[in-house]
Amino acid sequence: MSRALFTEHELAALRLLAQGRTQVEIARTLRIRPETVGRLLNRARILLRARTLPHAVARGYETGLLGPPPHDQGAGQEEHRSSGPGGPNRGREPAG
Repeated sequence: MSRALFTEHELAALRLLAQGRTQVEIARTLRIRPETVGRLLNRARILLRARTLPHAVARGYETGLLGPPPHDQGAGQEEHRSSGPGGPNRGREPAG
């Protein structure tokens, strides 16, 4: 996805949405009206060929428009803990 298709305001609004901000909060941050935020996000959604705004955020990360996806500290830790000597059964007798 080419950044050239997006205005700076559209990218800024999408980045703020990706951070979990509401349209009112985005409007305050960018010093524009909430209705304008809605139009910016809708256009970004259309350009990203997304069905919803959360989908637009996901597509923004998938396409590299918003950078790499944020690292989720909790993801995958369950699997990591349950394997090997550090797993949840450490120090317990095997059932049997």
